[in-house]
Amino acid sequence: MTPARAVALAFAAVVAVVAAGCEKADHETIDHWLKTQKGPEKLKKTLQEPSLDPDLSAHAAQNLIKQQKEGEVRAVLDTMSPDRRAAVAEKLAPRLWNLARIEGEMAVPTPTQIAAKDLLFELRKSATPETRQEIDRYLTDWYTSGYYEGRAKPGRYQGAAVIRALGPPAGEKLMAAANSVLAAPEQGGKRVLIGEELLLGLAVSGNPDAIKYVLDVFNMDRGDKELPGRAMTALYKAFAEPGGLFDVVDPAALVPNLDRLVEIAKDDTQSPQVTNDAIGLIRATGMPHCLAPLVSMVSHQHRDERYRWVGANNALKCGGAEAIAPVVEALPVDGAYDHEVVAGAVWGEIAKMSPRDKVLAEVRRLFDAKTWVAHWIAAESVVAMRSKDDLPRVKALTGDGTRIHGYFGDQSELPAKDQKPEPTLGQRAQELARELEKGAPAAP
Repeated sequence: MTPARAVALAFAAVVAVVAAGCEKADHETIDHWLKTQKGPEKLKKTLQEPSLDPDLSAHAAQNLIKQQKEGEVRAVLDTMSPDRRAAVAEKLAPRLWNLARIEGEMAVPTPTQIAAKDLLFELRKSATPETRQEIDRYLTDWYTSGYYEGRAKPGRYQGAAVIRALGPPAGEKLMAAANSVLAAPEQGGKRVLIGEELLLGLAVSGNPDAIKYVLDVFNMDRGDKELPGRAMTALYKAFAEPGGLFDVVDPAALVPNLDRLVEIAKDDTQSPQVTNDAIGLIRATGMPHCLAPLVSMVSHQHRDERYRWVGANNALKCGGAEAIAPVVEALPVDGAYDHEVVAGAVWGEIAKMSPRDKVLAEVRRLFDAKTWVAHWIAAESVVAMRSKDDLPRVKALTGDGTRIHGYFGDQSELPAKDQKPEPTLGQRAQELARELEKGAPAAP
């Protein structure tokens, strides 16, 4: 041993003694401090001291967590330099796993197990890639080796947020956990419930096979009327509206399952919530995947008239200016057109698009389309966008005698004297032209 090396080791030993309050910090002593009155403070100093072996600091952190002082551990770790924190994390991860591991599939996690799990999740952000892989294996095992519904909610981080970070490999393990639920024997003559946490965990994993699994569950007959809704809600929450719990999942996992989503969206036996969620998920796949399926819904014969407008609005949101012509040209010429509904779904959406020049160019193409519906929506759109340059195009429609059926909505229950006469396209064009000349939006 060189003289310099000997001096360095001697200095480290002195520092360790000072840091621990004139008592040498070794693994035996660190365990002894669990039983002493001043032990917690000595453990904290051992965790704080940057010159100590990282494994000693990790051991001190482990024992503080045993004493339910995870808040102090977290606070000290936050003050460490990135290099020191990564070094301690490497040694702390397996120690935390020893505390977090749950024995027994149905065992309820203890406060210590939950605290160790939470700290493992926090450590992965600053850990080296190798340590992060190790932590991910631990966390995946923690959530998938037992009853997921009982492990998903406890702690600072819900299961969905953790599985979202762990990604597709966790989805693979969760499918095995879900299979055990499906195979479980009936209880009281009823099948075991497939819980919403498990469905959400599968969805947020971003694993295409796990997404297919959720869609398979959607179609299962398990005597659970709420199951289809829970399955679709889980997917929608994962890919569209996570509510701040986690980042939206990459839609790439939805794309291989797009045909299934379209099939669900077009099934008019489904509840409105399921249908809307399916349409929202199709939209979430993004361009170019979402446009054609959503446009196909505009002309699809569905028992609920609102379906057409949900499809149209989502298609426009999906494709932007590129979707204007396909959506409008898909509208049937013999349909009923409630002015307020079409405004909200179609030209109200068009007016919000950008860039303005490109949007106007697409709208102007509608004036040359073959259907009166396209001409009407073109006129409404340019007025909504305050485009006075298009006044001649609007005025050119004033001679069109096509009746806009359903313009004021369903009036069938009103007395005849109270029913408003439905305007022709020419009459509406005259109103639009006047409003465009004034520079104000046209009255409905």
